[in-house]
Amino acid sequence: MTTQSTELTVGRPRRSGFGSIVESVAALVERRRLVWYLTISEVRSTGANSLLGNIWWFLDPALQLFVYFLLVDVLFHQGGPAILLFLGSAILPWKWFTAALTTGTAAVRGREQVMRQIAFPHIVLPAASVLASVGNFLFSLVPLSALFLIYPDRLTPWALAVFPVAIVQFLWTIPAVILLSAIAVFFRDIANFIPHVLRIWFYLSPALFPIDTLRAIGDRHPWFAVLVNANPFTWIFTGYRDALYEGRAPDWLPLGLLSLASIPAILLSIYLFRRLSPLFVKVL
Repeated sequence: MTTQSTELTVGRPRRSGFGSIVESVAALVERRRLVWYLTISEVRSTGANSLLGNIWWFLDPALQLFVYFLLVDVLFHQGGPAILLFLGSAILPWKWFTAALTTGTAAVRGREQVMRQIAFPHIVLPAASVLASVGNFLFSLVPLSALFLIYPDRLTPWALAVFPVAIVQFLWTIPAVILLSAIAVFFRDIANFIPHVLRIWFYLSPALFPIDTLRAIGDRHPWFAVLVNANPFTWIFTGYRDALYEGRAPDWLPLGLLSLASIPAILLSIYLFRRLSPLFVKVL
């Protein structure tokens, strides 16, 4: 008589290397209903305890855009034609990324009680957080689309290219959230560093000013040029701006290279998360 092992695979991975990555992806597919439930739950919880509720999905990005409009156009007098659309085509996608990293940092750490009571693959937690962040982006498209009522001459069929560019951003959001969700379990202070890192990252990106302005600074400071060129959001923001502001096709070559480069980053993040996940419950 033979017996089959019923060992749970939530903790220590049974495989190493690429096998553990495949096992983690398979676990996500198998628990896709759980991922979807957690995603919907996180989306619904946003604004649930505030006076205006889910109106903040639309109001918050609109207010953030207005703040940067005052900074760039009114205070610094650096505005150009269709300045709101120029700023919105970068600031609103950036809000999506920052919101994803902020919520992703607590994706695992905030589920301590659930992890202690129910056995499930922990990778579903950052996966749900990433998917929930997409809702942030979709809602921000509402005030972004409304800007074409102010600048109707800027609207072209190339505005639809915003979605392929968003896919590139999404591919880089996945490994960032997965890694941060794991690291935050062991180093809780990372939540205090993230806003400062994001602020520096933001100013190294062509969000408030054209890429030519940053390159001019890079001519005087070579180290700055290296950081700008190595920044994925240099090309992502330029892609958004080409599609929405310039009304032309984005430069697909750097965007395609970014997409390909995201694949090893995603696989590495899944592997590291898988190796660290057996320690989560012990540390928490």
